[in-house]
Amino acid sequence: MDTTVSGERTTPREDSVRVELWIPCGKREEFEAVIERLDDAVEHGAVEEYTIETWDRYIDISGGLTPRERHIRDRLSSYARWAANRGERLSGLGDPVVRGVGRMGPERVTRRTPRAVMAEYEDGVLTYVTACEECVGAFRSRLHKLDSAFESEDSTEPLRIKW
Repeated sequence: MDTTVSGERTTPREDSVRVELWIPCGKREEFEAVIERLDDAVEHGAVEEYTIETWDRYIDISGGLTPRERHIRDRLSSYARWAANRGERLSGLGDPVVRGVGRMGPERVTRRTPRAVMAEYEDGVLTYVTACEECVGAFRSRLHKLDSAFESEDSTEPLRIKW
């Protein structure tokens, strides 16, 4: 386990930062390092709070959706719009395709979700989206940048961040 030591201490943020971490259903243990890092970010004030949400590998984007499916679809759409507005594509987001639901279920329009997404909101406005497909390195890098952006130059007390 790597440890980063910084000679600076964070200052409280003026803007409230909230993070949503979207991970595959049943795969929380694969993201424990990221969750621990989010705990640290909350503890020293870089993030006010975070939530962990889960999704399936494919989501139904056709008609009658449950409230949970609608919530996932809406979030995924907002993340894709955020990326598109910056001239990017949300990594891992598949194009809509017709797939059968279950083994013998009816066909529906579905979309492949990214493996995991971390979305940042400042005062309720989506400000940054990080998607990862293979590993959590992109999340660690983004959390490090988020922490670094809010460190104070005046403090002499070291901040220890464990990875």
